[in-house]
Amino acid sequence: MSPVAKLLALGLASACLMAPAFGQRQLGRRTTPTAKFFVAEVKGESQITSGERVHEGRQASAYDAPGTVIETKADSHSAVVYSNGTGMFVDSDTRVEIERFSQEPFVPSQYTPDAEPSITQSNIFVSRGFVGVCTGQLVSGSTMSYSTAHAAVNVRGRKIGIRTSPEETVIYLLEGDVTVRSDARDFNGHVLRPGEQAVVRPGAAGQPASVTISPIPSDVMASLDERVTVACNARRTVSFETIDRAADGGGEGDGESQEIVARPTVEAEVPTNLVVSPDRLPGT
Repeated sequence: MSPVAKLLALGLASACLMAPAFGQRQLGRRTTPTAKFFVAEVKGESQITSGERVHEGRQASAYDAPGTVIETKADSHSAVVYSNGTGMFVDSDTRVEIERFSQEPFVPSQYTPDAEPSITQSNIFVSRGFVGVCTGQLVSGSTMSYSTAHAAVNVRGRKIGIRTSPEETVIYLLEGDVTVRSDARDFNGHVLRPGEQAVVRPGAAGQPASVTISPIPSDVMASLDERVTVACNARRTVSFETIDRAADGGGEGDGESQEIVARPTVEAEVPTNLVVSPDRLPGT
């Protein structure tokens, strides 16, 4: 082999060896940030279980969302905001388990105050109690699912209430679009229109669950609207942004990964005006 041919062969071999490492480096630059949530309000007693640590619920604190559990005690409530801009009111004696909440890197060009900063996929399990959800505009590709022991709710926006007990689950739609499914056999689901509720009750042994669609009772609507409004107001108390950091956690950030940080706004208190007793919601 001529000297020139040997040099060409060595160069080709070196390029082949370097290519995988370069490819891994490029892939690393798209590391997704860990989704967060911000505690906008705490009234009474609540606790947040994140990993193996249990924290007392404190206003203006932030936590990683995936795998975290939020619980409120009797005569208490809280309001949180996820890093995609969705607000959630957690009523008294309620347990919420964030089974999954993944978030793509923020896209500054698509962010507006009423839209998600990036694509998200979330699965939230409401073990007991009541939650009120207020979303902004979900971007194309995002999915949001709330589930209970009796039902799964595919949320496309905008104002929703979910109450669950051992006997039944009730999904209230004030504004927007949701699909309710009772179990794996409920392939098509039930699409609610604003002002409607779906009552889901488990069936007898071997029988499918029952789903009853009806207008939201007028005596429930006022209390429901107040609770969901707290979630909407909470959205205005914080904004989220990302900072770049090095993948190994040291040195200056080089864009390899993003970390989401919560930035509280000037408004420190979420106006609640909760003057209606929780017993105005059936079953609470």
